[in-house]
Amino acid sequence: MAQRCYSFARTGEDAAYLAFDIPLEQVEQAREEIPERPAPVVRRRKPAKKSAIQIRVPEFLKHLGDDVKWYYDIRLWSPVLLILFILALLPGKKTEPAAPVETVPAVTVVETQPVVAETQAAETTVNPEAAALARLADSVGAGRSDNAKIAIMWVAVNRSDDRANGYGQDLLTEINRANQWQGYDPNLPYTQGTYEMALEVLDTKTRGRLRPIDSDMLWLVLNDDGSVTLRNKFNVNANANVRTIK
Repeated sequence: MAQRCYSFARTGEDAAYLAFDIPLEQVEQAREEIPERPAPVVRRRKPAKKSAIQIRVPEFLKHLGDDVKWYYDIRLWSPVLLILFILALLPGKKTEPAAPVETVPAVTVVETQPVVAETQAAETTVNPEAAALARLADSVGAGRSDNAKIAIMWVAVNRSDDRANGYGQDLLTEINRANQWQGYDPNLPYTQGTYEMALEVLDTKTRGRLRPIDSDMLWLVLNDDGSVTLRNKFNVNANANVRTIK
């Protein structure tokens, strides 16, 4: 019953569904008493009108291209295209490559002036003790070997270190002591080589390294054969230590 009432309301029909309890023997009488219901009017919705959108084309656009249609006619362009095709097939004039141009590199002459280095004589500080030893060795040991000259230097160094035999003064005083060195001349020049040997002698003494001769060798004798004889005693006796250096 509820579904029928809902259908009437949905379709907009002015009707209602009612249920009655009627005995079976009164059914025919009830049918006659119920008035006939008119046929329902079905209301249909009218379809919505379709709005036709009309685009208005300007008049000048409608005739656009009428005066240029001949541009697209292939028959008009065929002769021109044929001529261009034939010209493309014709052999053209070959252009020979240009000969390479030899380029001579530019030579830039730059005058350079020789740089003259100004050399100044280096001022060397002369060690006075080394100079005195060199002068002693070159004057006393003139014409003798370097070993003999070194021996003469060490005798002078030993005398400056000795305290028991009347020596023991500073090196310059012992070298310049009168009547001690045969042939010594304090005014004679000395050579650079002898000066360098004198520096080595002083360096050995300062560093305390091993001396080439004993420290008690205080006297020397110049031999005619160019050798030098060293001894630790002024007078030669059995206890004297004697050494000859050539």
